[in-house]
Amino acid sequence: MNHEPRVPRDDVNVTARHPLKDGAVMLAGVVVVAGLIFGVAVLLVEQLVPYVPPSWEARLFPDFGLMEHTPDSPEQEAQLEVLNTLLERLEAHWPERPETLRVGLLDTDGVNALAFPGGLILVTTGLMTEVQSENELAFVIGHELGHYHGRDHLRSLGRGVALATILALLGQSGTVGELVGISSDLSTRGFSREQEEQADAFGLGLVESEFGHVHGATDFFDRLPAPESAIERALATYLATHPLNDERVRSIEQLARDRDWKTEGETTALAR
Repeated sequence: MNHEPRVPRDDVNVTARHPLKDGAVMLAGVVVVAGLIFGVAVLLVEQLVPYVPPSWEARLFPDFGLMEHTPDSPEQEAQLEVLNTLLERLEAHWPERPETLRVGLLDTDGVNALAFPGGLILVTTGLMTEVQSENELAFVIGHELGHYHGRDHLRSLGRGVALATILALLGQSGTVGELVGISSDLSTRGFSREQEEQADAFGLGLVESEFGHVHGATDFFDRLPAPESAIERALATYLATHPLNDERVRSIEQLARDRDWKTEGETTALAR
């Protein structure tokens, strides 16, 4: 018998599926596994955060020079005094408050209030220019205190560390890392909105305890512009961590009704 060698077929060791499909399956698998790891890490953070004493948090996160700003005008000195006085009045209604709470003034035109791990709240001079009553400012500060009440800063920091670790393991960049980062970020925005709503509820409770009513607490948000088009509104609703201003006001008003808090009363003019 004569042996006649044959040329191997061209499709040997070649999968019948398109290589792009195989790549897509592998990419999806990596994203799913990384998402599961991220979810487990978030659950672990949630369990550990309540056991971190605020004093440890304050030592881990000092002011980093943020409190070194000295008011450069009598107006800023008056604003800082108002902030400190109002913080003292509000925190008196929170017996379990951490002793590390403090407030400072940030010299910028941006309208914002920022709370940092460790108990530092910074209120911008732009916001101080916009608020018109103690009631409005009290709700802004109370909202930030609500984040400390929920230990939201440590929870967000823990999620960020978990996400950064996963991205580092994936090479910190590239398609897979970017997809994991985007999907994880979007998946936690709903939780962030929940944190904002809980902080609103806590802050409103402090306002009610201080003034005996909640009238005027949301006036500041009523004056802020809302998204104009339906597309802008839809994107803002899904992507924003804070609720839209009009939705936020409605939720706060509903909360006041649910808890039978007075919605009428005198507002206190803000000292200038």
